[in-house]
Amino acid sequence: MSVQEMLIEEIKHQPETVVREVLHYLKFLERQRAQENWDDVLPSREVEQEKLDLLDGK
Repeated sequence: MSVQEMLIEEIKHQPETVVREVLHYLKFLERQRAQENWDDVLPSREVEQEKLDLLDGK
């Protein structure tokens, strides 16, 4: 039995409130992973502020 199948079986035996929490946590993990994928691409706030300061003549 795969981990996915074991997880599904375990969730089937949980009350609705626990299932909702598991779903919220999975969505959180998805958002976190998506954000981490962009962290390498997006400049940091410090870099952005330096660019703005240069444009403002500071």
